[in-house]
Amino acid sequence: MLTKIRTQKGFTLIELLIVVAIIGILAAIAIPQFAAYRIKGFNAAAASDVKNAKTAEESLFADNQTYGWSEIPATLAGAVGTGGTGAELVGATPPAGKVFALAGLKADGTLASVGASVSNGVSLIASTIAQNAPPAYVISTKHAQGTRVFVAESASTAIMYAENSTWAGTTLGAPPAGLVGVPAVATTAPSIVSGTTKSGGAPVGTWSAM
Repeated sequence: MLTKIRTQKGFTLIELLIVVAIIGILAAIAIPQFAAYRIKGFNAAAASDVKNAKTAEESLFADNQTYGWSEIPATLAGAVGTGGTGAELVGATPPAGKVFALAGLKADGTLASVGASVSNGVSLIASTIAQNAPPAYVISTKHAQGTRVFVAESASTAIMYAENSTWAGTTLGAPPAGLVGVPAVATTAPSIVSGTTKSGGAPVGTWSAM
């Protein structure tokens, strides 16, 4: 009687080890790149919001000769617009029964306001000079998981940013440690100058223009 010889097919241990090693190498390359792309996306959202807010401020001024500070009233008409350091607007959705607004007072004391748009995860603060002073604003934005703070001023056309890898997980309401250069209230002269104004960023530690 003839005995059938059975041949078992499969991967050898060496082949499996090679495949696992290749997967490990690919993962080691891809995961850090993915994390970097995510942070770039977070920073891009904050940069877009500061540009949009700057456009809204200039539109408000063109129509009403006043700039608006950020606040969270029940309605746009219910804003006060008195100026100073604005409220922090966080995320894409205002609290229940509230709206995000940029509001200021015109020369005759009446209100001028526009809605403010903030991306999900981004915080925005717009501050202005109080009424009866030369109009000016300063806007700051940051994504909670981003590493950059962006600033726009009425006194400059530039969008400035400071960056530090340790700032991921912080908002403007809880300023990144060492962050300086952003005025609490707007000024009529540029307060942030690229390459000279200290920021608390790393490794350069100064503000840069986009």
